[in-house]
Amino acid sequence: MRMLVRGCGIRDISDILNISLSKVLKTLEKQQVVLQPKHSFYDKLEIDEFWTYVGKKRHKLWLIYAYHRESGEIVAWVFGKRNEKTVRALGCKIKTSGIKWGSLLTDNWKRFKRVFISTNLPIGKRRL
Repeated sequence: MRMLVRGCGIRDISDILNISLSKVLKTLEKQQVVLQPKHSFYDKLEIDEFWTYVGKKRHKLWLIYAYHRESGEIVAWVFGKRNEKTVRALGCKIKTSGIKWGSLLTDNWKRFKRVFISTNLPIGKRRL
């Protein structure tokens, strides 16, 4: 999971670990990782996303995650479609973990704004 979050593709993971592509996919599919944040407050959290695919490029799967840049800690993540439902799932994971933050850095994608606007905190890529 760490390699995937850090930007390694599924084929790269297979090659690096010297295991089959299907083994990587089955492992990711069964993965039930629960992250335990190291802190209850973060001065800045960044939310970003990237896509990968399974089998064919038209079967895109998005990883949307929140992380603390200074420590490199991934605080929460979800897989899904690139839509508001998936962003809300990330927001729910963050909320249920009890994490608080000073500012939130994202791109200006409207779904991020819709989900996190209720925080009344600065949202955007501009560093504060």
